[in-house]
Amino acid sequence: MIFSPHILQVKVITKPKKDEFGRPIPNTCREDWETVCGCRCDDNTTKEFTSDNGSVFRPNYHVVCEKKVSLKAGDEVRCLDGETVRACGTIYTVKSTNYFNYSELWM
Repeated sequence: MIFSPHILQVKVITKPKKDEFGRPIPNTCREDWETVCGCRCDDNTTKEFTSDNGSVFRPNYHVVCEKKVSLKAGDEVRCLDGETVRACGTIYTVKSTNYFNYSELWM
């Protein structure tokens, strides 16, 4: 992709460590944001998805990634524009292309 002004990050949650009795150790659980790739994040107002039960979902953002990503529906991601957060949310669906090396996310 030629134009990727934003940075895609995914939330990574580390599980708490446990002591010899299986009890969780306090302050060992962390939430970090891991950088995935460059992307272009656009506001979405046109694309609608219909689920199997007939409910309609209209995602707020459409993200085009500059490479194929291993993210899946339900992952929490955010797009950064410099130091500010442009978009943040949960992935609804991921589409990858066969020939071109990019992915699309709707969140």
